[in-house]
This record gives sequence, structure tokens and C-alpha cells, in this order.
Amino acid sequence: MKPIRAAGAALAIAAFGARQGANAAPPEPEGAAPNAAIVDAPPEAVDVTVTGDKTPPGATKLKRRDIREMPGVLGDPYRGIELEPSVTPAASGVPYYFIRGAPPGNVGYFYDGIQVPLLFHAGAGPCVIPASIVQGVELHLGAYPAEYGRLAGAVIDAQATPPKHEWRGEAVFRGVDLGGLIEGPIGKAADFAIGGHYSVGTKVLNAIVPAIDIDYADYQGRLTIENGERGRFTLTTFGSYDYLGAGVGDEKDVLIDSDFHRVDLRYEDELRGGGNAQVGLTLGLDRSRGQAIDGASDYRLEARAKIEKPTKHRVLVRAGTQVSLDGYDNSIGDVDCTTSQCGTGLLGLDQGELAVAFKALFPSRMDVAIGGWADAVIALDERSTLTPGIRVDYFTSMNASDVAVDPRLVGSFGVGDHVKLVPAIGIASQLPGFAPIPALQIGGIPGGLQRSVQQSFGLYVNVEPIDARATVYKQSTFNLTDAIGIRGDGFGTARFLQRTTGDSYGLELSVKGAFSKDVFFVGAYTLSRSTRDKDGRTIPSGFDRTHMAQFALLFDLGNNWKAGVRNVFYTGFPADEAGPGRLPSEHPDRTPPFYRLDVRLAKRWVWPKGTYVGLVFDMQNATLAREVYDVKCTDAGCKPRYIGPITIPTLNLEAGF
Repeated sequence: MKPIRAAGAALAIAAFGARQGANAAPPEPEGAAPNAAIVDAPPEAVDVTVTGDKTPPGATKLKRRDIREMPGVLGDPYRGIELEPSVTPAASGVPYYFIRGAPPGNVGYFYDGIQVPLLFHAGAGPCVIPASIVQGVELHLGAYPAEYGRLAGAVIDAQATPPKHEWRGEAVFRGVDLGGLIEGPIGKAADFAIGGHYSVGTKVLNAIVPAIDIDYADYQGRLTIENGERGRFTLTTFGSYDYLGAGVGDEKDVLIDSDFHRVDLRYEDELRGGGNAQVGLTLGLDRSRGQAIDGASDYRLEARAKIEKPTKHRVLVRAGTQVSLDGYDNSIGDVDCTTSQCGTGLLGLDQGELAVAFKALFPSRMDVAIGGWADAVIALDERSTLTPGIRVDYFTSMNASDVAVDPRLVGSFGVGDHVKLVPAIGIASQLPGFAPIPALQIGGIPGGLQRSVQQSFGLYVNVEPIDARATVYKQSTFNLTDAIGIRGDGFGTARFLQRTTGDSYGLELSVKGAFSKDVFFVGAYTLSRSTRDKDGRTIPSGFDRTHMAQFALLFDLGNNWKAGVRNVFYTGFPADEAGPGRLPSEHPDRTPPFYRLDVRLAKRWVWPKGTYVGLVFDMQNATLAREVYDVKCTDAGCKPRYIGPITIPTLNLEAGF
């Protein structure tokens, strides 16, 4: 049966013969035409069937070339989301993001469906998941598929590269660290991959700059075994370690000291008559130390199952279940406030306040979450789909419990051959949030769940070779926990448990395309407003920025030379801070705007059979611009506090086969 075209991907109703993920485009070779990587070509109607939309309506997919060749991204998979509208870093080069107003603790990061607590290594290190094992990254800004849950903000999911059943290898030396990957077949039915990074050069850096102490490492491994023509076992393991200390002599503040580990076993099976099923089990260990924490550990066990099945009525039905157990074993240090330990330290955090707050927030305990979800991709005609879905989760922690019922509805309506309208609305719920630090989850569900209402309406236009999008959105989060969204108020327990209503609304514009076969461009602009309710008043969020814009040009210079420049600009956040007897203003002054320029130049030498050696120079913030990261307010007024310049230059030596 001829497949019908649905929302930019071929949705076949007759038989789902391809494995899950078979619809994803293979990674482009380094010498491919640049516009082929940035702008999706119109899909061909073929007889091979796939499991639904290539990218869900309302989501954005970043391909390997978007990640590897964009200046300032430094080749890191998750840092690539900075290319999209409404993604605001806490500070330039700092990989913690406010997305559509949601704080970093409400944003979820996944690798191949496995949630990870940290994105990047300490001290401007690389991503904890290297680009060599990532095929693409999907950014779900809101009203995401029902499979994703337990988050009130955005979802970022990196898809793993599929096994190729052939030998390949990559190695990268960045001066401060060395990393690589090797992958190959084992017999006729199995494949393996193993890789990692280690900060070999940071010892030299620590000797040159003794006030800074950095160390990090990561590892990845995967084994896939085919079970007949339809089944596959996959064992995936990965983990990361980070340490960052700062200070003089032996009196160093431990800013980061953490590690996390994952082991995931899953079985996928293509069902007779179409569709597929998957069951999986994940073991996890997250640990953190430092900043009033002697040791915090989260021993995690998660079991899940899902099924996708087409019907004869042009509907793809999807459903699944997820059970998670988290055992927390935490030891919070006792701080004697008659000693110097009560100082504020490098980050300005009062250690005495933190110790008292952390003892109340992070007790040892067992948390349980049980959830189920279902949705249906309904093909209305050759160009349009409607996807209703629902997710239900039950949470229990320290004799407290709560239930989340989160419906979602997303449409994708083709208007002619080049235009799509994408309306979306959904509810997303989450436990009380904290900063994205391994093993630190607030216990007991104090104050109940956070609940976010996510609404958007998108207009997508694709006229080769240009793809343009415009989206208006509004996101309201009730019972929001956001300790950094309102500046000031100390670091006691009340600050971390305070609840507000957070509103964010705005206009997002993005465009990707090619000026010629050798020059292509990426642009994004956001006009937005993010607010918090405090003491009966509505004030701007601490990281509200009215305008954000960026524009990049990428050049194929020929003979495997590639170059690019990227301009990043955003206006300042509120220059205001709450304090005793001083309420934040509803219309505060703003800190100065920020602009930076990123540059990249790369050359690759390629030999027969795909062997190559390459050099890459990539520099984030080549203009050495300083940025305001905080303000300090007194009765006399508020003064900005500058950081940097945070500049990240890298010179990479790459090799592979």
C-alpha cells in the first residue's frame, strides 16, 4: 500500500517493517554539501515504513553537521540547542539554560531515552556525551510527546548513532583532554562500541594556574546483539566524573565534585503485522560532594515498556509505562558558625545557611514514581496529523504523595506544499525542582507538584533551500520552585521552597538555508517576557531578557576547508535584588546588553577507505567580551557584577577511519 504523507514524514499504515529509528537520516559525510545538513529535503514516498513522524510537530531536530560545524558549539551535542530561539544560558558559555522561562532545574536532558543529570564537564570541558555517538538532538520546547514526563520545562533528547556493522574509529586531542571511540562488528549478529575522554592536560593547567584545580573523565560503551530478523538486545553504559576547586593553597572551595553512571539494557522487537515493542531496565548512580555536602548519593532503578502499533484506520497508537525507584543516601556537613567555615566562599554562598537548608531539603529516603502514557498519531490527510495524548504519574516521597494527570494535543496541518500550521497545548507536571546537580532532589514533595500549561502556535514555511519558522507561545507554571529566578533573599530553606507563578510568553523566529552551494546560514530571534509573582506583585524573572538574536554564516571553502562565524546578542536582565525591607521593582533598570563573536576554521585530509586527519580551531567569544552575571543591591542602588571574559578557544587534532 502506498504510504501517506504526514507532517513531513512518511507514515505507513499497511506494515511497519523498519526498526524504530530507521527513519532517521544517516550522518552526512564530512564532504557533503552543507545545505543538505541544515535544511531537510522533501521526503520521498517509499515502500519502507517508519514509526511515525521523523520529528514530532513542534520539536526541532539538530543534525550532526549542525553540531559539528557551528562556531562556538565546540562540537558538543547538547550545546547545539543554543542555536534555537528561547534558549537562554545563565551566562555566556555556561551550559545551564532557561528555556521559555523555565529554570534549569525544570529542563530534562536525555541520551537515547536515558535521563542524564549533567551536560558538560567542569571548567569549559567537553560534553559528557561525545558527538561521535550522537546522530541528532531533538529539542521539545513544550507540549512534547506523552512518552516524556515528570518535567515542567523543555526536553532535550540526543539520539544514539545506530550500529553500522563495520569498523570505525575516532580520536580527538584538544590540548587539555584526549578522547576517542572505536566501533566494530562481533561475528555476524553483534556490534560493540567503546569510548571516553580524560583531562590529560589539566594537570599542566593546574600547575600553571594553582588557584584552579580541574579534573574530569567520561566513558561510554554499547553492545548490540541481533535476535533473529526482528529482535535486538542493546546494552548501553556511560558515566562521567567532574572536579572543580578554586582558592589559594589548601584552602580551596569545592565548586563541583560529582559523578554519575548509567547501565541500560533493552530489548526491541518488530511485531508481526506491523509496529514494534520495547522493554528496558536502567540502573543509575549519581553522587555529589562539596558546598555543605559531605556526600549525596542516588541509587536509581527504572523499568519501562512501550509499544507502537498501526491500525487500519490511518492511526498509529503508542503507549507505555515507567516505574522509577530512587534511594537517596545523603550526608550533609555540620558547619560550626563560630569558625571561619561560615564564610561565604568563592560563589558568595553562606555555608552555614546552606548546611541548615540542605539538611531539611535532602534527607536520606526512598522515592517512588509510577507512570503510564498513551497517544495516537492520527493521519487526517496526506499533509496533516493530529496527536492527542495523556500521561499519568503517581509520586511518593517520605509519606507524601501526589498525582499528575497531563493531557496534550498537538496538530500539524499542511497548507499546500510549503506551509504547515502547528498548534499545541499541554500540561506538564514535576516534583519540586532544584539546580541540576547529581543526587540532589528535594524530598517529601513540600508544597506539591509544579504544574505547567504550555501553549504555542507555529507557522512553518519550507521553500528550498530555505526553511523558516515563526512561533508564538505562552507558558504558565503554577507552584513554581525557582531559587535563582528571584535574586536575593539569602540561601536559607525558605528560598529553595518558595513557590511562585511563573509566566513566559513571546515570539520565536528562526531561519536556515543556503545562499549558494558553498555558503549557508542559520538565524534565530526571540522577543519574550518572563515574570514571577512575589508578595502579590508581578516582577520580571531574574534572567528575563527581552531580546535574543544570533546569526551564523558557514562556508565550504573547497578542498575540505570549512569556516564559520556566529554572532550572539542578548539584552540585559533586571538590575534588581530582593533584600530585607527592599522589594524588587516591577519595572527595574536593566544590566548592559551582551554581544559575542564565535569563529571556526577546519581542515580535513582524507585518504581512501575513509581514513582522515583534521585540524579544527574553534573559539567561543573571540571578542573577549565581559558579561554581567549578577547584581549587588544596597539602599544606595544596584551595581553589576562582571565575569570573564569567558572565552573558550580550542585547537583540536582529529583522526579517524
